Amino acid sequence: MDDRPSARTAGRFAASTWAALDRPPGGALGSFDPGTLEGLPEPAVRLLTVAVPSGAELHRVVRLSMRGEISLGGRWMPFRATQVLRASVGLVWAPVVGGRLVRFVGADALGPDGARIEFRLHGRIPVVRGSGPDIARSAHGRLAAETVAWLPTALTPQAGARWAPRDRHRATVTLPGPGGPTDVEVVVDDDGALVELGLMRWNDAAHPPQLVPFGGSVDARFEAPGAVMVAGSGTVGWEWGTRGEADGRFFRYEITEVAFGASPAG
Repeated sequence: MDDRPSARTAGRFAASTWAALDRPPGGALGSFDPGTLEGLPEPAVRLLTVAVPSGAELHRVVRLSMRGEISLGGRWMPFRATQVLRASVGLVWAPVVGGRLVRFVGADALGPDGARIEFRLHGRIPVVRGSGPDIARSAHGRLAAETVAWLPTALTPQAGARWAPRDRHRATVTLPGPGGPTDVEVVVDDDGALVELGLMRWNDAAHPPQLVPFGGSVDARFEAPGAVMVAGSGTVGWEWGTRGEADGRFFRYEITEVAFGASPAG
């Protein structure tokens, strides 16, 4: 899976952050033991039993390819993207948005050296550039949400995840992260499929920046290597679960490829 972006397309910060995230972990977590699910809320047991086969390696890194649409100024534009996510540490999302007439390249990045967003029109003209505490705080929430969606091995007690019950289909998972623990509510159906997730995420674009309901629906699952099940397609947005949910939707995705662990060049 050749997915690492170049500094020319994603920017130097994103490229260096990707390199920092896409490397072997310092210590092994071992393999998944279903016995560690004893005492967890029922939705967590169903989700992890289906998503993570017994004996599966507890990966900390996932690399993805995806396609979809993103809403920019009320206009839906197609995108293709690659992404790396390292549990509790950071992520880089590197898309190409649009087509021949209007095309944006760049990246959202969070890593050991902070967070930054940078996009350029046709790879040359800067149109979005931001960093600082608000960007980082928002990225911390995104990291937690996308860990739930695409790295189920990080949701196990062996990986440090903590679970609390809500009801038969809902539970809250607390994940460690660079900004401290983050709570994500998950909705799991009777067959163990993740169908929805939500959290209070810092919106750096709000006036003033503040915590706002954020979440997404999962329409299909994707069988990744090792029979690990991840979110395959869905919709994401702000004001999730409120009256403003329809207007807050801005991202539709479909996963096309998944690889766990650092790349051979990592």
